[in-house]
Amino acid sequence: MTLRKTGLISICDKISLYSLLGIAFFIPISKAIIEVFIYFAIVSFIVKKFLQREDFVKTPLNLSIFFYFFFCFVSIFISTNYGISSRSFLGKVLQNIALFFVASETLCSEKRLKSFIAVLSLSALVLGTDGIYQYFTHKDFIRQRPDLMIPRIYATFTSPSDFGCYLTIVIPFALAQIFVKTHKKALKLLFFGLFVLSFTCLVLTVSRGAWFAFIGSILFMSIWIHSLAVFFLVLGVVLIVLQPSLNYYIKERLNNFFVFCDPSSIDRKYMWEAGWKMFLSRPILGLGLGTFMFNFKKFVNPGFAYISYAHNCYLQMLAEIGIIGSIAFLSILASFFFFGIKELFKKKLSFTWYTLLAAQAAILGYCIQMVVDTSFYSLDLGVLFWLILGLGTAALKTAKS
Repeated sequence: MTLRKTGLISICDKISLYSLLGIAFFIPISKAIIEVFIYFAIVSFIVKKFLQREDFVKTPLNLSIFFYFFFCFVSIFISTNYGISSRSFLGKVLQNIALFFVASETLCSEKRLKSFIAVLSLSALVLGTDGIYQYFTHKDFIRQRPDLMIPRIYATFTSPSDFGCYLTIVIPFALAQIFVKTHKKALKLLFFGLFVLSFTCLVLTVSRGAWFAFIGSILFMSIWIHSLAVFFLVLGVVLIVLQPSLNYYIKERLNNFFVFCDPSSIDRKYMWEAGWKMFLSRPILGLGLGTFMFNFKKFVNPGFAYISYAHNCYLQMLAEIGIIGSIAFLSILASFFFFGIKELFKKKLSFTWYTLLAAQAAILGYCIQMVVDTSFYSLDLGVLFWLILGLGTAALKTAKS
């Protein structure tokens, strides 16, 4: 290999890395900017692979991902709207899967994983500060989002549930860094401060789906870090004691945590009913990738006023790509957790081990919130899912080696 070609490969590799760091920072801030960084990451990665003449990226998830990719492609040709399905395939499925492979190979060392977590944490610190500022002033100082006129925060996102989903991704990484063996006590305090800030914002989102997701991810981490279970038991008791001093929305949500009779829950019942009818109309193959909203009015109760996502990503998946496509997606998650948990039980307790634990917990929390929200189908949070999945896969490969 010539010196010039080696230099070009190095440049492409660095462009991919810095683009991933850019995506990590700007995900909650600007969709346009992350689209640009995604383009640079993928193109530079393809050029690098071409110059290296290397085989395709090998990960434990490849078979499942190719199965999902193939069926999403087939879904275009059996869709109820070819145009929508084509755009969904090219703009979301193809792009996000490519981003997964870029992340899983580019974040291939402990140093790069540390850089990614540092940038993600810095972005979360900015967002958390914005959330607290918004709570007291009813203004978002980054994007100037309009006030929803309720005591719930959402920072740069369009809804409190989306902000809650973002926080449930970030919190496991902040917690994991506290337990990494290092002589830098100040660094541990910094990550503990980030956790306190993020947890406070999570409570102030008053997002029940995000709270369920958080509980799931913490219980998962507690399997390996037993002190976490004790800490959050104490934290739960403190919240109960402080409940009378909390704002009305938080008190109501805590008092009716398992009661689903509020307006948003009632709306979801209409959406889920419509999604279930869609699924039953073509259960095996679905109505076509990305066509849920296109078909929504045909299946929803006539009294429902507007067109919406399903607010249950699994149900929407069943409606759009049927049982076969949904099984393909679930097989990706099954592979990720099977190989990840297998590695976690080796209890190496290295930096990459804790990073893998955090990524597994973050994806688990995300999957829980998918039951009641639209996170997987939004641009920013959809990208975040595949990015963290790629990060977790990179940590898995690094931990093994």
